[in-house]
Amino acid sequence: MSRNLFYLLFVFIVGFSIKTYSQHPSETVIEKEKYGSDILWSCKDKHFGYYFINYSIPLRLENGIENELNSHLLNIGYSYRYKVVNVFDIGMEVAYANRTSGIKQDSIMIFDPGTFYNHVKTYQNGLSTSVFMRFTFAANSHRNLGYFMDIGAYYNYYLWYGIQYKLKNTDIYQKARFRKSEYVTNSGYGAFIKFAMNNVGITFTYSLSDWISGFSNQDLCFTRSPFMVGLQFNLYTK
Repeated sequence: MSRNLFYLLFVFIVGFSIKTYSQHPSETVIEKEKYGSDILWSCKDKHFGYYFINYSIPLRLENGIENELNSHLLNIGYSYRYKVVNVFDIGMEVAYANRTSGIKQDSIMIFDPGTFYNHVKTYQNGLSTSVFMRFTFAANSHRNLGYFMDIGAYYNYYLWYGIQYKLKNTDIYQKARFRKSEYVTNSGYGAFIKFAMNNVGITFTYSLSDWISGFSNQDLCFTRSPFMVGLQFNLYTK
């Protein structure tokens, strides 16, 4: 099983478990008729927020050095939205972001000229913030977000980042990590669009930032696909 498939399966199981648990009857839930008048915090009121888990993988649209099958972006955070009118909201998100990029086998020698290691990857972990506009199309109620689309922009600031080298075979397992490498960028930004139905959504992300800068004075292309597609679970009680 590939690492991406394992992560995706893990996110699905965790998200499904929390989603199922969150739908159990709660003594704190006010009857539907009272939502609009007694409280201002629900899927259809002015204010609402929820936790989310998003797992994305890059799409292979460019011939770079990134191994898309061994790369991912994981966001775990909180989303808040404010209703402007019935079908239009504005909002923001704060999350922990983990961006990992594996290097293709035929490109490892760029980072390890002696070809001692057989796995090389970069890692970028930190905080992610985003702002978005939400357009709600249908099935929106006090207990359901309904069918909606988000369009927004994000900025990531990585507190932990670097390059990791690994030698793994039947006889040896050795790992070396160079933290806060000057060649790996410590921030990222871009745009995204999300299509969702209540608790589940699909996200498309486009990165506008660099990945590796100044690593070699040769004419090398340190690029990775700017496009990513992801699955998101919105974790809130109905």
